[in-house]
Amino acid sequence: MCSSYIKLSLLGLVLVVAACGDDGQYEFGFNITGIQFELFDPTEGIHPSTVTLSNPRNPFREFGVSDDTKFAIFGNGGNAGAFYAWATILADIPIGENQFFTAVKLRDIYQSNEVAEEDRETVRQMAIAGFQTVLDCFPESLLFDASGTVPLRFATLAYFEILDIGGVVQGDWVVVEDSLGNPTAVQSTAIDALDRDAECF
Repeated sequence: MCSSYIKLSLLGLVLVVAACGDDGQYEFGFNITGIQFELFDPTEGIHPSTVTLSNPRNPFREFGVSDDTKFAIFGNGGNAGAFYAWATILADIPIGENQFFTAVKLRDIYQSNEVAEEDRETVRQMAIAGFQTVLDCFPESLLFDASGTVPLRFATLAYFEILDIGGVVQGDWVVVEDSLGNPTAVQSTAIDALDRDAECF
């Protein structure tokens, strides 16, 4: 029976893709740690854009990325490879987690200077826009600790990421202390809620 899947090799982080052809099943691989980032579109990796699915440099555009491999790719696939993987996931499943980690890889590409000098500022702005989209479109998304019981809002993480790379947080976001004394980003009003929802979907 024919199937499509992506398997993570423990040696050298090579993805092996099995797919159906007229003559049965075949395999081919590509080394994602060797992928170089090139600016394709300034909306790539920023919801609701799905332009990454037409980017010929994105090796995941045709096969997608499984939940079993996405964090392994994030940690070990190189910044560009991980960006393309998570941008693909975001295009297919637009949620706060996927937007946040896609923006993190844009930030990493910028901070590691893994982009042409003339495109660095654009990539920084893309990272800021990605984090801002977490605030605008996915403000209630949660990240849980290893135990799965202690939640942290992606909005808080995104808020501080914007500041850390020299951006300015847009909207009515403020930082307050939660019941445990931890800083938490919240919206001071809900005035723009309807406009925000219209822009995000």
